[in-house]
Amino acid sequence: MQIMKEVIETGDFDFYPVEHHIIDSSTDGKKVEIKWSDGHLSKFHFIWLRDNCPCCIHPDTREPIFNIVSMPDDLLIYSVSTTQEGFLEVIWSGEPHTSYFHPGWLRSHCFDLLKKPFPEPLTWDSKNKKEPDRFDWNEIISDPKTERKWLYSLVETGCSIIQNVEPSKNGLIQIAKRIGVIRETNFGLTFDVEAKTGPDTAAYTEIGLPPHTDLPTREYQPGLQLLHCLKNSVKGGESILVDGFRVAEEIRLKEPETFDLLTSVPWDFGNRSTLTDYRWKTPMIKLDNNGKIEEIRVGNFLRVPLQIDFDLIEPMYKAYKLLETLNHDDRFKLRFRLEQGECLIIDNRRILHARDSFDSSTGERHLCGCYIERDELWSSIRMIERRNRQKRMNSALNQ
Repeated sequence: MQIMKEVIETGDFDFYPVEHHIIDSSTDGKKVEIKWSDGHLSKFHFIWLRDNCPCCIHPDTREPIFNIVSMPDDLLIYSVSTTQEGFLEVIWSGEPHTSYFHPGWLRSHCFDLLKKPFPEPLTWDSKNKKEPDRFDWNEIISDPKTERKWLYSLVETGCSIIQNVEPSKNGLIQIAKRIGVIRETNFGLTFDVEAKTGPDTAAYTEIGLPPHTDLPTREYQPGLQLLHCLKNSVKGGESILVDGFRVAEEIRLKEPETFDLLTSVPWDFGNRSTLTDYRWKTPMIKLDNNGKIEEIRVGNFLRVPLQIDFDLIEPMYKAYKLLETLNHDDRFKLRFRLEQGECLIIDNRRILHARDSFDSSTGERHLCGCYIERDELWSSIRMIERRNRQKRMNSALNQ
């Protein structure tokens, strides 16, 4: 692999190793066609190129300052060529401007070669997974490869356990900040999950909790949940996880009409106390623009009276019963005991969590938790990959 040794402006903070060089370029005024050294052909639209000109950014923030409003109506590409340094030169007609595009940047943004920034979720059940992937905290903070593997595991499986963490609130915060910014809720920046007097949620009792996601009652339910075990010497209280995407796949395959109801008819969620009243109305299963399962909202104890058309009441309750029946099915459950110094992290919009009931008279059970958004995880992964690209470029420059 050859990497260009000149450091040139790309318009952002990232690094773009040049693995393929521009062999030829041409334009008809409205598009640029590029032939690369590996034979691949790329095509770029003139408006897209003008909008992404790397010199039309703020020098400090690297945010674009070009505004489409200022683009001349008769703007076209006058000519293209490849400079001695290897990047694409675009001379514009309609305005006195010339743009220079880094070949590594162009190649990474080729529409035909766009790579998915993150791995795809790998759904699981009790047949192909026995417990969440485990990682050692000291290895995460000392070995970038382990940290990357841990973060990718969260995307792929939706859950992981970190071991050998200081059994304190500070230990929890260290892990959370390793990923990103903690999201504060009405339960605080962090919260203590233990049996309490006068609880404002079922989680703060000794009763067993059914599989659920946290805060489906919010317009934007938290992306990641961290539950750090400070003490656990009680009888009972085992942790349970269910892959909500896997359950949704099962319904989509075997009961497509039920799946349509669960993805289209909104349910009423609520979390009420003497001081707050949070409610939100949305389908239990959310699909993205391509029809892929994107989010699950389930919480039997976080529901308020369903408000929908009368004719939908019975079919919706049947659909909900099927969803909950599968969520309680041992085929889909992981069951394990969270020990002191272990921190469980789950994708709260995918993984349902539950617990068995426990008896406080037999010992202590104290978890400390917090929330982080999914995009904090994605940002951390992007930064790891950016640093890896920087290392590759630095290594090539030192050769």
